[in-house]
Amino acid sequence: MMLRIDPSITPTMFHYATISQGEVEALRTVTNVVRKGRVQAITAKEITLEEGSEPALAGALYVDCTASAVETRTPVPIFQGDLIVPQLVRVPQPCFSAALIAFVEAHYPDDAAKNALCRTVPFPHDLKSYLTTNIINIMNQGAWFADERLGAWIRRSRLDGFGKIAAAVDCSDTARVAVLQELRQTGPAAVQNMMRLAAA
Repeated sequence: MMLRIDPSITPTMFHYATISQGEVEALRTVTNVVRKGRVQAITAKEITLEEGSEPALAGALYVDCTASAVETRTPVPIFQGDLIVPQLVRVPQPCFSAALIAFVEAHYPDDAAKNALCRTVPFPHDLKSYLTTNIINIMNQGAWFADERLGAWIRRSRLDGFGKIAAAVDCSDTARVAVLQELRQTGPAAVQNMMRLAAA
């Protein structure tokens, strides 16, 4: 579920932040909202922003909540001979990514096969890169479940919530089975549509 603090404002950044409906409601009670870009500097007298400045308040506490937990780096192949470069293979799950990379390292024969199963998923920083992130996420998921051994490992992994939920669906539960079938059928079309949007 996607939540916006201010539904009238289109966000320009996306970092997979998690928030509850109650927290969104609490944030909506803040009325003094300044939209002048990112903060450049704070002095005793002034807050300098990208698009102007605001007076600083004496005795006020300023908290920087803009940092990302993931450092921006250019994606590289994960398996490089004797070197393994850990990166995300599913966003936003670093623990699952590390575990899957370890499993692939232990069970697959060469770097080409390993890297085919472990495409690096770039962490998104804006709405357009969110599309690229999801395209590679979905492509990785398809490659994993096309590989019987890796698909079985994922279904047993405590770090993968979706696989367990999908595997637990009772075959007689026609409504849930229909949802899973729809996801499988619409996945390729969704990837093509996201590619079109990302290229626009």
